[in-house]
Amino acid sequence: MGGRAIPLFKAEKTQVTKNVGIWDVELAEDDCKACGFCSNICPVDVFASREVPNRLGWFSVYVKHEQNCFGCMLCFQICPDFCIDVTAKTRPAAKPGKEKIS
Repeated sequence: MGGRAIPLFKAEKTQVTKNVGIWDVELAEDDCKACGFCSNICPVDVFASREVPNRLGWFSVYVKHEQNCFGCMLCFQICPDFCIDVTAKTRPAAKPGKEKIS
């Protein structure tokens, strides 16, 4: 079996500029069991690990750099505890007097 092992996750993170900053990443930290799948599969740097345990006694993951998220949904798909939700941010309402007139 002289084949090369293929890693499940990429260790290096990439820099993405398309579609960043338009996503809300919500993580239910109290339900997180700190498996790390989300932070390992995320191609950009969105998640980090807590230094204090959650109510379950795990050092859960939290959303550290939401502005880096570009909406690939890999974290949402891989989380075994369904702790992550990724949704498009709602656009802020236009300020009064700033409406565009055509």
